[in-house]
Amino acid sequence: MKRAQPDRDDARVAMQPEHARLLADLYILSSAAAQLGGYGLEVPNSQWRALVQQTQAARTAVGTNEGTGANDGRAALGQLITMCEEIIKLYTTGERCAPAIWREVERLGRDAYAYVSAGVTCRREPLSD
Repeated sequence: MKRAQPDRDDARVAMQPEHARLLADLYILSSAAAQLGGYGLEVPNSQWRALVQQTQAARTAVGTNEGTGANDGRAALGQLITMCEEIIKLYTTGERCAPAIWREVERLGRDAYAYVSAGVTCRREPLSD
C-alpha cells in the first residue's frame, strides 16, 4: 500500500514552521531510539532523557489541538507525540516496549516527517477581531 504524500497546495496539510522544527527533532530522537528498541537493544538513559525533553517540548507547542485530517501535518505530529508519550510511560513504569511498538514509532516518524521534507508550511490566515 502506497503512503499518501502531502500536497503543497493543500491547505489542510499546513504546519507551522516551529512545529516543523519540533517534528524534525522529535523524528531524529525517536527514530534513533526505535532503531535500538526495535532490535531488542537497550536505549541509553541519555537518549531517553532527550526523547522525554523533546516530546514534552513538542506537546507544549502543539497542545491538544493536533489536527484531524488524514492529510494534516499537525495530526501526523500529534500521532508521533502520542506514541512517544506511550513508550515513555512504558519506560518510566519499567515495562518492556515490544519491538512492534518501536517499529510503529519509527513508521509514524517517517510518515510525519514527510510533511517537513516536502517543505509544507502554514498559510497565514487573517486574525479575527
